[in-house]
Amino acid sequence: MKTLIALTTAFRNFWLLCQGLVVLIVLDPGWGLYDGAVALVGSPEAVLRGAVVVALVGVLWEHFLGVLTRKRQSALARALLRLQPGLQHVGAIRILIRALSASDPTMVKSVHKELVKLSGKDLGTDPLPWKQWLERQEKISKGQVELETDSSGTATSSEAPLDQEAGS
Repeated sequence: MKTLIALTTAFRNFWLLCQGLVVLIVLDPGWGLYDGAVALVGSPEAVLRGAVVVALVGVLWEHFLGVLTRKRQSALARALLRLQPGLQHVGAIRILIRALSASDPTMVKSVHKELVKLSGKDLGTDPLPWKQWLERQEKISKGQVELETDSSGTATSSEAPLDQEAGS
């Protein structure tokens, strides 16, 4: 990927240099560049068509670079979310945890289902374990809680494991 980025950067710089030369030739500050270009290619139309081609190729290349950059940023964002799966939707999780206090059982059931879907954990319908789990996830993301790996290679913590599913 780094090679592709270096290549596209080099191509972009080359295009900008060509664009600058085309502008200098077409605007001709009195140095005879336009007349020299016409003599070289044969007609004024060819010089202007070349200028348009250089401009269009550059615009299309910039569009391609934008698409490539957006795809790379999207892949990076997905990778970061995979590193911290519990914090993908922190705002929504906070709102849902507060909504667990509702007295309507159907509302609590629906909220619990969404929390399980967002977090990948099932800590029941009581808001307290969810609050503790969220606080712990935030501490982990800030580096305040050190994760250790056990002999099987899974991450554990020196604190009580709140991020395991209820009943485990």
